Amino acid sequence: MNVIALRLRFAVKPTLPICSRCMQGFYSTQTLQKEPTSSIIPKHETNIQQVIPDFPNVIMKDTNSAVGFWKTEKGLKIKDKILTNTGRGLRLLVSIERYNNMWESCLLQEDNTLFRLNEFDEILYTRHGAEWAACLLILRLGGAVKLVTDDRWIDDAAHFRTPKKKDCTIDAIDLRNTCVTYDGLQHLNRLGYVRYLNVGDCEHFTNECMARLHPLADTLEYLDVSGTQVSPEGLTFLRIFPHLKWINLSRLKNPDKLEALLPFLYEILPPECVVVLNDEIPASRYGSPIPFRSSRDPNRDDKFEKNPNIGDIVAFNEIYGENALRLQDVTHIHQMWKTPLQTPKRQKYLSAMNTNTKIGIKTLVKYIKKAEKYPPLL
Repeated sequence: MNVIALRLRFAVKPTLPICSRCMQGFYSTQTLQKEPTSSIIPKHETNIQQVIPDFPNVIMKDTNSAVGFWKTEKGLKIKDKILTNTGRGLRLLVSIERYNNMWESCLLQEDNTLFRLNEFDEILYTRHGAEWAACLLILRLGGAVKLVTDDRWIDDAAHFRTPKKKDCTIDAIDLRNTCVTYDGLQHLNRLGYVRYLNVGDCEHFTNECMARLHPLADTLEYLDVSGTQVSPEGLTFLRIFPHLKWINLSRLKNPDKLEALLPFLYEILPPECVVVLNDEIPASRYGSPIPFRSSRDPNRDDKFEKNPNIGDIVAFNEIYGENALRLQDVTHIHQMWKTPLQTPKRQKYLSAMNTNTKIGIKTLVKYIKKAEKYPPLL
């Protein structure tokens, strides 16, 4: 009996006391190890500027925030209230027939302006070809183009320099904040190699415009329609893009209905296509500076510090690290494509093309029409 007790005594190893703080740390590490890894990027994850120090900032500061009180949310509400009461007062002084005629005149003038800016030039199309005519239209609207044989974007017709017209093949199109319409998209016919199209915050880009993108079906890989007039019904045209890798559908009409249609969208989109819905930054705030280009002498052109390889995933990962590209992050897409920064000259040109600011009386008539919903002041 004593021998058995002695064996048990030496068989059982003595245990040391463990403090409660160490036990808490041990169990917390065990629970962290058991949690499965997820490929879904959290909403508040650190952006690439914090992960990769040399990644440039492609989100510009909001210049409208320094304009003044009337650009803030409270200022816009007060401004809307003042203009509404002004419209109710003018309704007593102007006859219904007169301001109806003024409203129709404003709409007609706006349509004529849009038609003139987006007019299809058959002579230019026949003489110089589809690619050349499309480039001139995009630059006329205040947009930018990137050619296949070029290393930078072009946002000024004075810097539009190609060795031969046959080498003018469009690779990417930037039409952000422009007044492109259904008629203007007719210039996209017979474009054979467009991989990137950005029409963010184009107020005249509607469901019918989505149907005009069918010439790009075989090559388009990146599409940004954020902030446009496209409704969930117009997204049915996405079935014609078999090579689409990324699409931005943020800030569209009826976002709740759009989220409900996501299972349907994933059925018609390619399997690896990434859909972005949470980009709340205006399209005009994205951009990278374009190096200077001379209109005549190539030796005067500014050189890139690194080979840009615009739109090349392999080159992006070589510069910023293996598997650095995350399609869910909008800044990655804009940096890979070197989306051109809207210079003050281009912003001024876009403001001049804006039909809402160009036709000032339309705003006044709009609030007179809005006064029909309210009872008379007197």
